[in-house]
Amino acid sequence: MKIAVIGGGTSPEAEVSRVSATQVVDGLTPRHEATYIEFDSRLHTELNRLAPEVVFPVLHGVPGEDGSIQGFLEVLGLPFVGSGMSASALAIDKYQAKCVWREHNIPVLPMKLLDRASWTTMDCEEVERTLGNAVAIKPRAQGSALGVQLLPEGGDLQKALVEAFVSHDQLIIEPFKKGREITVAVLESDGVASALPIIEIQVLADGEWYDFTNRYKAGASQHILDPDMPSATATALKRYAVAAHCLLGCRDLSRSDFILDERDQPWLLEINTIPGMTPTSLFPDAARGHGLEFTDLLELLVNNALGRR
Repeated sequence: MKIAVIGGGTSPEAEVSRVSATQVVDGLTPRHEATYIEFDSRLHTELNRLAPEVVFPVLHGVPGEDGSIQGFLEVLGLPFVGSGMSASALAIDKYQAKCVWREHNIPVLPMKLLDRASWTTMDCEEVERTLGNAVAIKPRAQGSALGVQLLPEGGDLQKALVEAFVSHDQLIIEPFKKGREITVAVLESDGVASALPIIEIQVLADGEWYDFTNRYKAGASQHILDPDMPSATATALKRYAVAAHCLLGCRDLSRSDFILDERDQPWLLEINTIPGMTPTSLFPDAARGHGLEFTDLLELLVNNALGRR
């Protein structure tokens, strides 16, 4: 089967995308004719030349994971792996996604949305009054923890916002929540979405967290499969991950990230519709824990897309 694997692009995560895409091409090659295509202005020409039966986007961040490439492929009528345009656009928008989840009783942290053009110091006062002074500042639409600023002990919120608004137009402010970092992958097979084994992420360096560097640096973090926790908590985490995936209309695969607080209460932070496929990525680890080796995982995803042709 001819498969086009799209990677790269112009996002801050482009190089990680290329690493993921290389892994996917290598994993598909024993069974298929897999070709890497860079996400640039020649994309349409290259797709026409290759005439793939399935497209496998391996793009992280904006543009690429935000519905842009998905809409493009939908217009071309090419079947592709992963969520469609509307689900992708909704999932990368942390504010809108959390509004949907909250309406369906999935636990998310309270939040405040600020816009670079209209925010004032009064917003800082409102944040501290309603959310406290220990907060997390996040871009509204960005992946891999890029642009996230943490004030776990409080601090100069106004200064932090000024710095964050240099690179982002809109920010979400949430209370800083201490706890265990948990991720739950969801995989669809025969149209049914199921949670894969839970993974706890432990960053090995003291005083650090699972930021962009520690996500992709070999040996910087440890992935603990099926970590110790109450069975009711594990059941809830899997239920929330599947619900988060389905409520946004996601397709094929996703990975939901949680904080598990000291009371074993899960808090859903975000969902990733194109999880990383690098050697240090979480989704392949979860699939192996489920008994799916990487090549078999890719085969399942490709067949899902082909079934929609």
